[in-house]
Amino acid sequence: MLGWQDFKVMNFEFGSIKLFKEKIVYEISKKLCSYEQIEDIESLKKQNDVHFFNLIQVEEDDHTLYLHYERLESMKSLTMINKEEYSVKLSIAQTLLRENILQQTSDFVSIHPATIFYYPMQTVKYTYLATDALPQEHKYSNLDRYKALVLAILTNFSYETCLGEKEEVLKRGNELVKAVIQASTRQEMLLIVEEAYNFVTYDYIQHNSTNKEKLKKRTLYALAASVLFSFTAVGFTKQHANVQQEQIVQAMEQDMEQKNYSLEANQQIVNEDYEKAAIAMEKAGESKEDIASMYFENSQYQQAIDTDVSFLEPVIAHYYDNDQSEAILDLMLTEVAEEDDTTKLETEKAIVAYDTATMSSALPFLEDEETAVRMGMAYLTNDDVTSAQKVLKKFPSAPLENKIKLKQAEKELAKTEEELKAIKEDDKKKEEKQKLQNDKIAALTKEIETLQNNE
Repeated sequence: MLGWQDFKVMNFEFGSIKLFKEKIVYEISKKLCSYEQIEDIESLKKQNDVHFFNLIQVEEDDHTLYLHYERLESMKSLTMINKEEYSVKLSIAQTLLRENILQQTSDFVSIHPATIFYYPMQTVKYTYLATDALPQEHKYSNLDRYKALVLAILTNFSYETCLGEKEEVLKRGNELVKAVIQASTRQEMLLIVEEAYNFVTYDYIQHNSTNKEKLKKRTLYALAASVLFSFTAVGFTKQHANVQQEQIVQAMEQDMEQKNYSLEANQQIVNEDYEKAAIAMEKAGESKEDIASMYFENSQYQQAIDTDVSFLEPVIAHYYDNDQSEAILDLMLTEVAEEDDTTKLETEKAIVAYDTATMSSALPFLEDEETAVRMGMAYLTNDDVTSAQKVLKKFPSAPLENKIKLKQAEKELAKTEEELKAIKEDDKKKEEKQKLQNDKIAALTKEIETLQNNE
C-alpha cells in the first residue's frame, strides 16, 4: 500500500495529478466531463501513440474521474526541469517545438508542464489527450501555449503566469526570453531556441573542466602511455595531435562566431532593423539568397530585389496576389542589373499602367511566361480579347485560355440577354425565339459556371 510520502501532487488545467513511481493518476471533476458511460473514456486506452504514455486504467466515483497512465521512472515531470542545466532546458524546449504535437492530432493535447515528462537530452512524452468526452481549453492559440511552455521551462514563472501575464515575464526576462515572447510563429521561436542552445552548449564546452587545454593534456597523456611507437613516432604523433586539436578548436571558435552573428541577426529581425540583420547574416556566412529571403519574408521587397534580383518575380507575384499591383510602379533595379531583368520590370510597369504601346512593342520579344500571362490578363480586364489572344498564341497558358473563354462567354451571354429583351410582343414567332434565346442563356450560364470553377 502506497503512503502519502510515495507520490507528488501537481495541478494542471482541469484538475490534479498524483505522480507515483510507476504510474500517473489524473483526478478530474466529472462536472467538467461530458461522457455518459465510462466506456466512452475507455476508448482512449487504444491510442497507442509513441508520443504519449499509455492510458492503462479508467475509474470513477460520484464526483471524480480517475485516469491512470503508465510511467517510466527514469522520465521526470517537466515541472522539475528548473533543477537542470540551462543546456538541458533548451534541448527539451527544442524537442517540444520540433515535435509540434498540437498539429499532430485533431484532439486536444495539454502541454501544461505537469502533463509532460522528459529525459535529458531530447526525449519527451505527453499524457493528457482529450476527446469530446473530456474537458478541453481553446481560449489560447497554439502559438501562445507554446510560448508559455517554453517560457515556463526557461524561467521560474509558472505556466499560468507565462500564458496570461506575458508583460510581467517580459519585464523580468533576459534577451532570450524577450525574443521568445516576440516570436510571431512557432518556427521562429524554434530557430531562436536552437541558436541559444548552440551558443550555451559551446560555451559550456569552452568553460567547463573539459576545456581545450585539458583536452590537449589528455591527448599528451595518451601519447605518453603508448609504448608501441618509438620516441620519434611519439613526438611526431604528439605534434600531429596538437595541430589537429588546434584545428578542431579553431573550427569550433569560427562556428561559434558565426552562431553569435546568427543570434544577432535574429535579434535585429525582432527589432525590425533589417539592414543590421542583413549585415549580421552576411558575417554569419549566409548567402545573398538567404538575406534576400529574410527581407522578403519581412515585407522589405525593394531590399530583397536589391540583394538578389531573382526575387523580382516573387515580389511582383506577391503584389498581384495581394491586389497591390500599383506598388510595382515604385520598384527599381540597381545599375548593375542584367538587361533581361531591366526589360522585365519595364514591361511589368507598362502592364500595370496599361501602356498598350509599350506592351505591344514588348510582346514579340517577350520570353517570360509569367509576365506574358499578366499582360494577357490586363488586356482582358480592359475588354481587349483580340490582344489577349495574341499573347495566348505566343504563350499557351491554361489560366489565360480559360479567362479568354470566360470573357467571350460573358460577352455572348450579355448579347443574348439583350436579344431576348428585344423580342417584340407582337412577333408571331415570339415563343419560338424566346425559347431559343433562353436555351442559349442556360447553356452559356452553365459554361460560365464551369469556367469560373476552373479558375
